[in-house]
Amino acid sequence: MTGGTGRLALWQRNVIGAAVAAVALGVIIPFDLWPQWADYRATVEPAHVIEPRESLAVDGQTWSVADVRHLRREPRPGAPALPEGTVLTEVTVDRAGVVPPDTYVIGVLTDGQQRWRGESLAPTQGQLAWNFVVPDDAVPTALDITMLDGSIPIRLQL
Repeated sequence: MTGGTGRLALWQRNVIGAAVAAVALGVIIPFDLWPQWADYRATVEPAHVIEPRESLAVDGQTWSVADVRHLRREPRPGAPALPEGTVLTEVTVDRAGVVPPDTYVIGVLTDGQQRWRGESLAPTQGQLAWNFVVPDDAVPTALDITMLDGSIPIRLQL
């Protein structure tokens, strides 16, 4: 206290304010910001990365790339022609093990900069195949297996 007025000195008020701000941050960061940040990170960083020609067991399922094909035309007879300047990249993935019910995965092809989304697939075992129409100068490097919430549990390097 200064001069009997009952007021704190400026430096004392600043110390109290800094302490209150530190406590507020100590509460906000772990309970509000961190879970949101972790959710965001799960959509950009895969939990598991599988190298080319390797397989990995994740949550009771074994994943590996079975085949990658780059086609200049649609393989089905009578299918419409591909747009000029594009190729059809077909990625086939082997998945073995128990597939939990109501688990849907989405294949997302990436070259590290761009991403091309495949169709949602129902829970099945065996081979999963995705087709992507990509620019003919793109060089895809990986297939991300994503969940409906956008998280990437598995990245399969091509």
